[in-house]
Amino acid sequence: MTIVYISLVILLLLLVGGKLHRKKHRRNRIVHVLEKNCTRCRSCVKKCNHNVLDLVKDEKGTHIELKNPDNCTGCGDCISVCRFNALELVQLVDTKSR
Repeated sequence: MTIVYISLVILLLLLVGGKLHRKKHRRNRIVHVLEKNCTRCRSCVKKCNHNVLDLVKDEKGTHIELKNPDNCTGCGDCISVCRFNALELVQLVDTKSR
């Protein structure tokens, strides 16, 4: 029974460590939508756990848009489910250092 508890603790530590690692390395990246490849299938919107992407209908038509870009962690979960290569991670421009 102790082995089960030890295994669960190790698994939990690996999960938390992985999330912290991704968060640390994402600070200079954000997701970008390539409109020409996007088919508006919404798989990226459903996959995003941070509520960053949304399907918007406006005068330009229906398209995927960054609703909350400040919430983007750059984790790449939305990119992994996009079958049409419509998303990419781009470097953020550091305006504070200028």
